Amino acid sequence: MMTMLKTGFKTGMSAALALAMTATMSSAQDMRAPEGPIEFTVGSGAGGTPDVIMRTFAQIMTEEGLVPNAIVVQNRSGAGHSNAYNHVLGLPGNENTLLMLASPVFTTPLLQGTPSVIDQVAPVALLVQSELLLLTTPDSPHNALADVVAAATAEPGRQRVAGGASGGNDHILTGLLQSATGTTLTYIPHQSGGDARATFLGGNVELHFATLAEGLSMISAGTAKPLAIFSEARRSEEALAGIPTAKEQGVDVVYTQFWGVGGTPGLDPAVAAWWADKFSVASQSGAFQTWLSESLYRSDMVVGAEAGAYFAAEQERFRTVLTAIGLAK
Repeated sequence: MMTMLKTGFKTGMSAALALAMTATMSSAQDMRAPEGPIEFTVGSGAGGTPDVIMRTFAQIMTEEGLVPNAIVVQNRSGAGHSNAYNHVLGLPGNENTLLMLASPVFTTPLLQGTPSVIDQVAPVALLVQSELLLLTTPDSPHNALADVVAAATAEPGRQRVAGGASGGNDHILTGLLQSATGTTLTYIPHQSGGDARATFLGGNVELHFATLAEGLSMISAGTAKPLAIFSEARRSEEALAGIPTAKEQGVDVVYTQFWGVGGTPGLDPAVAAWWADKFSVASQSGAFQTWLSESLYRSDMVVGAEAGAYFAAEQERFRTVLTAIGLAK
């Protein structure tokens, strides 16, 4: 039975600690601002979570005068985010381009057997995290995670999960859940998370993973029933406080979806440090904290080398799970 991989970062890191880490890095390393207009490169389409996150930061940095440069968010979607990655990797040393990092930064190279993207970009910051909920249909006999485990044990493969894409966050979490419980679930990939949600809402599968905001909207509408949240501790919000963690239910799996930002290969460390400082300051603004609360995300920000270590650990977790389920090349 595979144990959960620990990344070594506490999920409740305070804003003060994040700022202290930034201050330490800044004092130890000179910072230098880039000149000219800036592109935030995003591998998803407009309106997707990576796009929304980067546009939120761009707006705050501009409106609060943190970054004097003009900032444009450029959506270079397609090919599992590869269009965005290839664009940024093709600009070594460029000081005017940053890349939004999401789980395909690991998945796409591992599935295609191509060189790691995360090993090439300059780490800037881990920005935002989100826990995931496991949902079942309202009329399901399952009322707890133990019910899913029992059903999957009795009939291996019978419990089906509607997922967004092979190797994505929900596929990784499905693999972790299987390994921790010794069961077999059937993961059914779709073209998008919206397509997977439609399959689930149509009653065609038993299970579906969702972000907190997505999950709560379905729970409130009476179209889904929550079984577990894959966080270290329960969320404190009234709407979420009644949903037990997987760990509370005897399944030692914690999984956090994340989004971060990196620079071009060989980016001057002084410029990377400058951007890390700007993202840290922007994350403490009232506008960003309000957005976090409304979106039910959290921001346990780490920057620079700490962010790089986090990304590397996540890449190994993806590699382990994708290898176990036969997808990594």
